[in-house]
Amino acid sequence: MGQSHFRRISFDAEDTLNDLYRKLHTELGISADYGQVSSLPFYPESTELVEVGPNLVGRMQSLTPIAAEAWRSMVRGGAGEGIQLMIVSGYRSFDYQADLIRRKIAAGQVIDEILTVNAAPGFSQHHTGAAIDIACPGSRPLTEEFEISAAFSWLNENAATFGFSMTYPRDNAFGFIYEPWHWAHDSGNRAETA
Repeated sequence: MGQSHFRRISFDAEDTLNDLYRKLHTELGISADYGQVSSLPFYPESTELVEVGPNLVGRMQSLTPIAAEAWRSMVRGGAGEGIQLMIVSGYRSFDYQADLIRRKIAAGQVIDEILTVNAAPGFSQHHTGAAIDIACPGSRPLTEEFEISAAFSWLNENAATFGFSMTYPRDNAFGFIYEPWHWAHDSGNRAETA
């Protein structure tokens, strides 16, 4: 495996983070009490990232060093049992999260519907660099059909061994749709309240 590349992201203070996500929320039409209604935790952007390889469309993905090593171990573990795990999405910045939402708004989607699939900037587990959207051959990425794949069965039986858990099950308390493809490493559970 090649040399790891680290990328540091830093802000002067928590107030800067608060101002940044509030500005993005206002621009995107997200209510000021977002996060409080469904008790969503605030996730600061990761400050240290390692590239873990390209996703399905060739875009380089990053995770924290701890989550990256756990991901690589889990991929090797799955491969040893004939299971191919592929990364769709890893770390996302506040700006990248906002761009996802902007594109959906431009395509005619309503913000309330978008927020059942994408968390508002500042509230996505992907900011931690410890959350991964996973796909496998033979299953369309980011769809519920992933739950009928051998990869999903394998993850249910083995992911905890590597420190990963599926964080948005059916009827989750945060109001997100069921995401059988979304798994987060325990190291990313350092959420802060907004």
